[in-house]
Amino acid sequence: MHPDDIPVPLRIARQAARTPDATAVSAPEGELTYRTFDRRARAVAGELRAAGAGPEDTVLVAVGRGADWAVAVLGIWYAGAAPLLVDPAAPDQRLRALLAAARTRYAVVTGHVAAAALRRRCGEELFWAGTRGEAPDAAADPAAVAPGSLAYVLFTSGSTGRPKPVAVGHAGLARQTAVLAERYGLTAADRVLQFAAPAFDVSLEEALPTWCTGGTAVFVDDNLASPAELEPFLARRQVTVVNLPTPYWAQWAKDVERRPRPLPPALRHVVIGSDAGRTADLVRWYAAGGPDVTSAYGLTESTITATCHATHPGPSAGTPDEVIPLGVPLDGVRAYVLDEALEPTADDAAGELYLAGPCLARGYHDRAALTAERFVADPFAAPGERMYRTGDRVRRAPDGTLRFLGRTDDQVKIRGHRVELKEVEAAVAAHPDVVDVVARAVPHQGEPQVVVYVAAVPGRALDGGVLRRDLAARVPGHLVPAQACVLPRLPRTPGGKLDVRRLPDPFAPRAAAARQPLAEPA
Repeated sequence: MHPDDIPVPLRIARQAARTPDATAVSAPEGELTYRTFDRRARAVAGELRAAGAGPEDTVLVAVGRGADWAVAVLGIWYAGAAPLLVDPAAPDQRLRALLAAARTRYAVVTGHVAAAALRRRCGEELFWAGTRGEAPDAAADPAAVAPGSLAYVLFTSGSTGRPKPVAVGHAGLARQTAVLAERYGLTAADRVLQFAAPAFDVSLEEALPTWCTGGTAVFVDDNLASPAELEPFLARRQVTVVNLPTPYWAQWAKDVERRPRPLPPALRHVVIGSDAGRTADLVRWYAAGGPDVTSAYGLTESTITATCHATHPGPSAGTPDEVIPLGVPLDGVRAYVLDEALEPTADDAAGELYLAGPCLARGYHDRAALTAERFVADPFAAPGERMYRTGDRVRRAPDGTLRFLGRTDDQVKIRGHRVELKEVEAAVAAHPDVVDVVARAVPHQGEPQVVVYVAAVPGRALDGGVLRRDLAARVPGHLVPAQACVLPRLPRTPGGKLDVRRLPDPFAPRAAAARQPLAEPA
């Protein structure tokens, strides 16, 4: 077996045997050495096996961020089963729906009290294991994991409003973990921030490459803290690598530009993702002395990250107002840019991005029809190979770099002009008082209108007239939005993605106080 194909739980178990006294987890509730981490996970595995859990069974991870989450995930894998990653604070009705969709009969909790509370929330008894026990030295070895077996299930939002349970296999997870550990240069000396929400797959990307290389996963106390509030934590814990939602990092870049200060000294690398970034923020970041930034792109269906774009200080940071490229595919990932006939486009021509290779998830758990719709036959590979339709419009530069153009449904026609919403966002985001922005096409009186939802820099009053004059001086008139709706912050999911359902209707009477009309450009 190729080293990159060794299943993640086996690699972590081997690491625990090699460096038992090294710190695997640093969390608000304390630290775990690799020895303790391994023994507590084996205890979880023993309880789950005794309850009948095994391969292809999903197990609810019913604990929050921290050491218990780490033990729960590894313990489920040691049992041979698959973690079901959800938000433990989700409303009861949604939690029940997710458990039913994943056909889950098992859970990992902290102990008896938490198990009783979970039973009340779910309305049924789940077989459970606790995270606070510790197995003896003679405990059974972790279960052998088949490469094609189920590694985890994670729900993503669906266009129909019904969450989609993505089923990821161990083979894809193992390869992705190994490739990213090498890409980010991780070693046993690294202390990697655990920032993402437990129900977001980036949490696995933060932790697994770290544990497979013997480093320490440092769980943040509060991932709702502002970047300025996060800095002392990073410095105190000597964090070397962070993986942040792009809007959060962009806020940080703007903040250090406004209030110059030294950044945490141990920080050597920043990974950003979950949304399109802008080169103007790279310029700000590097001007402040920030470390190298890698922009990562991927989907749950592509086992998290599929492409990366490495940036460095200097001209490579890009020209302001550009969207940071998606970059190039990771080793083993095939990226196709195809037209509507599924034919490859020419260099620099727009097309839809399809991903293929061992990075692909198995599909949607128990959703064969939906799987067949999105995971289609790959006409460029051997029979039986699949490719995933991302819905993202891109173009490939002659050097192979992929550049993001927008979603397939993000192009609208305004006054006879074709408008890319990402282009509007980039123009608005260049204003120094804008900390976050998203552009949407909103129907009004039978015609689509471009609306921007904007969050201003804290303490700054954002004026629509000033914003209009700034835009009119830099962009064509058709890119000036019809309305700007100023919000305290843009609604986002725990993983950092925009929560479109929570955006207000800018044309409804209740939004009148929040929106700022922009006059038609001259």
